[in-house]
Amino acid sequence: MGHRAGYYHENLMSGPKIPFRHIAVEGPIGVGKTSLVQRLADRFEGVMVLEDITNPFLPSFYEGREGAASRCRSTFCCRGFNSNARSLR
Repeated sequence: MGHRAGYYHENLMSGPKIPFRHIAVEGPIGVGKTSLVQRLADRFEGVMVLEDITNPFLPSFYEGREGAASRCRSTFCCRGFNSNARSLR
């Protein structure tokens, strides 16, 4: 971690509470998004809203079937949109 990145990380985790309304975290499968969201929720006394990770195209994606990646991603995007719309009501 560079000098500036370390500075901002320390201030974020130890500084005054910031009145965020929403924080979105996005990234590839298995990179630690849920762990990061848990830390942010704990730090800012927030509520975690996680996406539904059930996806009928996920097995095909891991098997490397042609076209599975786009179908898998489309399913995640549609469910994410619906989930976000419900949580903002």
